[in-house]
Order: sequence, then structure tokens, then C-alpha cells
Amino acid sequence: MTLFVINVGDTGYSHLSLPLIKRLCEYNKINLFVLNEDIKQNTKGLPPSWLKLFCHDLVDDDFIICWDLDLVPTKMFNLKEHFNTEQINMCVDWSLKKGGLGFNHKFKFNCGLIGIPKSKSKFFRDIYHEIKTPNYPSYEQYYVNDKIYDNNIKINVIDGNINYFFDGTNHYQEDVMAIHYTWKINSNEHRINLINEHVKNYGKNF
Repeated sequence: MTLFVINVGDTGYSHLSLPLIKRLCEYNKINLFVLNEDIKQNTKGLPPSWLKLFCHDLVDDDFIICWDLDLVPTKMFNLKEHFNTEQINMCVDWSLKKGGLGFNHKFKFNCGLIGIPKSKSKFFRDIYHEIKTPNYPSYEQYYVNDKIYDNNIKINVIDGNINYFFDGTNHYQEDVMAIHYTWKINSNEHRINLINEHVKNYGKNF
């Protein structure tokens, strides 16, 4: 099992989030792979988030967890007990849990955390190659959901507390395992400040 993180471009917060992600991997005795540069497979020059679709081209492992750089753990926990290594693993998007309508009727899962078995590597690679000109927002996310829906793919639904969206407060219940600083964030500077505060609040758990 490998945890795959994309750190391409100047995010301004990798030095804050990566040490906690690294410690979580050490605790679970799994590999951490950090992608620091664009790849030759990105022939369309799409933003870094798309690169997770090629994770099995870059890492030789039977199962890879794609973990966003702004998804920051709050404590140590057993990753392996939450994933089915024979299936695609994802969390239901928090916007839907909060009563949102979603981007379209096919949208259900957030792409900030995806567990991908090697048997599904072509499925994800094809998403990149099948699009001509991307016109959806949120990078690869809606294209992934479209393909899951259109092909009636069974998803192992992960506990949403591993991909808990920042909701405007820094106070969370004990069962929250990782906070995703992607929702209700109005600038990258805001994200950096929040992740810096996260490290102050939860760093003692590592």
C-alpha cells in the first residue's frame, strides 16, 4: 500500500501538511510517494490534480491511496481498516451531506481521497485520455464521477471523517481523523493560515 500525494507548484503549505501526512504513513507502515513535478503523461498540460489519474504509472504497488495535500490528519489512526483493496474507495462529498444538490445528478464522491487498486488503473487513466477540452470546474472530479456513474462502478464508501471538509470552525468531534481544507476557503492565503492553525492544534498528536 502506498499513499500518493501531489506537491506540484508553489502551494505555500506543503511544509505544514506533509510532515503530518508522513507521520501517519510511518504509523501505518506504508509507503509515502510525493510527486514534486509534472509528468510526461500530462500531454494536455492540465493542472496537477489530474496527475492522480496516472498514479499507478508512477508507483509500482497493488493499491494506492491518492491523498490531497490540503487533507491534513488530526491524529494517528489505522488506514488499512477503512479501505477495501479490491475496489475503488471514496467518500461521499460533504456538500451533499450538507443538503447541497451537487454539480449534476452523477456527482456523489469527492476526489480528494481515492483508494485505487492496480486493477482499476486503466479506468482512471482513460478518464484523462477520453476528454478533449475540459469544461467542468473542479479539475478531474466531475469527470471521475461521470465515469463511475456511467459504468455503474461499485464504490467502497469510506468513513467521511477521514475526509472531513473544513466548515468554518476549528472545533471538531473526536471521531474526525483528517480535515480537508477545500470548502469555504476564499483564498490560498486563507488555506495556508488554516493549515498552520491546524498544525498548532493537532501537531501534538503526532
